Amino acid sequence: MTARNLVYEALALRARESPGGSRILTLMTAEAGLVDVFVFGGPKSRLRSLASPYASGRAFAYLDPVKDFQKLSDFEVRDSFPGLRDELGRLWAAGCVAELLLKTSGGGGDYPLVLELALGCLGALDTESAASSSTISLLLFIWLFVELLGIGPDPSACSSCGRELRPSLGGGYSFALESFLCPSCAARSERVLELSTGVLRWLTRSLELGFDAARKLVVLPETLEILKTLIFGIAQSAAESPLASLKPGSALS
Repeated sequence: MTARNLVYEALALRARESPGGSRILTLMTAEAGLVDVFVFGGPKSRLRSLASPYASGRAFAYLDPVKDFQKLSDFEVRDSFPGLRDELGRLWAAGCVAELLLKTSGGGGDYPLVLELALGCLGALDTESAASSSTISLLLFIWLFVELLGIGPDPSACSSCGRELRPSLGGGYSFALESFLCPSCAARSERVLELSTGVLRWLTRSLELGFDAARKLVVLPETLEILKTLIFGIAQSAAESPLASLKPGSALS
């Protein structure tokens, strides 16, 4: 028998209005990935005020077995990341996290790890003071997220000849092949982004260290620009469609 009362560890990603005037909240949950819940009540109701994007905590829902939808009955909010709204770059970065999760069905399987990674990124963005730090946190999220999805390109070997990629020698990234190339293969390919030693070291070290430790890695301005081109391109490929948060003219472009 299907349980009617459900409890989720959740992050609110998106709120939209239904034709009937109710709010529909999309949650990223550790238990079931993306879940839509209806939020009833007037604009000034307590629950409706809690049910807003980037609120995180424990969500309680009731499954209506007749109408086959879930209704939010309570939300124990642990954090709402208020600092995201203090600076446009932070808010855009948070929006990119949410958009990527929505377009990839919440990561497709490793939901607890995806939720942990998303919360870690939002927590970092919430307290960042420099625009470059916010960008690095977002880049880290995307890079580690595609690795969790199992579609992250391997930065340790050339996809063409199989040789080990040594950061000290540099290399390239083929957007056509969606993979890394050694300097020799990169020189013979088209649409290749040249990658410096600093870029390749950051990519490999980030996978080894994880989000919190990798945030402490020093990233030079010229390295950051290449990483943005590379990882934002990888994000678009993972989403299989353009990301509005990364369109030209956005705070992240």
